[in-house]
Amino acid sequence: MTEWLIFAGIMLLGAMLPGANTAIILRNTLQGSRRHGFITALGLATALAIHVVLSVVGLAALIERTPILYEAIRWLGSAYLIYLGIVYLATRSSTDDNDIQHSSQNPFIAGMMVSLFNPKILIMFVAIFSHIVAEVSSIAMQVLYCITPVAMEFGWLSMIILLLTRPAIQAWLKRARTAIERVIGGGLVLLGIKLGLG
Repeated sequence: MTEWLIFAGIMLLGAMLPGANTAIILRNTLQGSRRHGFITALGLATALAIHVVLSVVGLAALIERTPILYEAIRWLGSAYLIYLGIVYLATRSSTDDNDIQHSSQNPFIAGMMVSLFNPKILIMFVAIFSHIVAEVSSIAMQVLYCITPVAMEFGWLSMIILLLTRPAIQAWLKRARTAIERVIGGGLVLLGIKLGLG
């Protein structure tokens, strides 16, 4: 159990690191609503669960050993982040509910795509879960290890969403919406370029 607690702590710290996941949660919660934020978080968590499953069944190792496939996933991820960044940079600030609903369409898909097309996450889980499957004999503990990163990611993102949607913070964010949109958009473009460069 001590090893699992250490693992859970590492997964939580990983979830807390700022990156594309945090950026899209900030943007969709700010531009949409608490509901949009949670749907985005569910998309991110679903993608993470897919990464875990692929790692456990060994497909991630195959992707790692197939350079063309790895590069294709990396470039798709890079292109998607850059696309999202450009969309966010071009989005005008609006307080109209219809505009907000329209601008935040498909938050689940957006969240899932951001995480799913990051091969570095997949490779990280290969390293982690190849050890777990080999060392942990109990099926129950193996399942617990597999659920942990997904739960930590969703839990941390949920805390961010709840904080962002507090009335006092929401009022300030609405005033600064345009600037925040630009920062998030620029950040996603930079993350996309970084992913594309390897």
